[in-house]
Amino acid sequence: MTDFENDPDYEECLVTFFDVLGFRNLLHTRSGAEIRHLLSMFRRVSEGDATPPTRSDEMRMISEVHAEIVSDAIVRTRTIETQYQAGPLVWEIIDLLHIQIECVANGILVRGAMTIGHMHLGIDFSGPVFGPGLVQAYFMEEGEVIFPRIAIHEDVIERHRQDQTLWREGHSYADEERALNNLLRQDESGLQYIDYLRASLSETDGELAGWVEFLGRHKTLVENGFADSPNATVRRKYSWLKNYHNAVIDENLANLEPGAMTEDGDPWEYLFRELRIES
Repeated sequence: MTDFENDPDYEECLVTFFDVLGFRNLLHTRSGAEIRHLLSMFRRVSEGDATPPTRSDEMRMISEVHAEIVSDAIVRTRTIETQYQAGPLVWEIIDLLHIQIECVANGILVRGAMTIGHMHLGIDFSGPVFGPGLVQAYFMEEGEVIFPRIAIHEDVIERHRQDQTLWREGHSYADEERALNNLLRQDESGLQYIDYLRASLSETDGELAGWVEFLGRHKTLVENGFADSPNATVRRKYSWLKNYHNAVIDENLANLEPGAMTEDGDPWEYLFRELRIES
């Protein structure tokens, strides 16, 4: 049996496998240039914090990201065996949050799963890309992540709890846990996933006006999905999205200051109630 731990061609990574939902429909409704632009966003986000690959005799200097895209299937890896620890798990979840925000802005949804495991990437990311981490992520996405969300394997959460190399230097676990609690949501089965609707508020600089605009785009995306999806299986996915969307709206309504008004004098409560999906 392969000893991945001691094989120098493998390194441990955070691995996310996800696919673009409704890709067949995209092929028939959008131009090649539009689809190229949409898929390129995964690399644009990946390259946002990239630097030229550097590596000592034993490990990389900093965490680096690589994305492989084949049609609607995307494999994203973030290296974690690094000399400088910048909090790779929280960092990666924030990147994936931005990917989901961009996807919603472009009218598309993704489903994915993040695991932690050994991967072959090549020192300069020349590939080929393979490894048990990818296999686990693929089977989790295929078998467990039914709805349009990016789920985090329980092994990642447990490893993060115990392994300080996954924390940002200078952080305590309380700091890390606080960050994760602001980014993740847990369903009734215990599965944790990126809470992109709630967490997107902080990515609009805490501006309610920008958040309302984003939630409005998400509402439209879900309503159009219901209208255009006669298939019962697909409709169940949009039903889950509707419930998630409304739960976030209701949570925010419960936390609004009574009588809070916009700069134009409109009640925030009214604007948020208008964002609920009733169909």
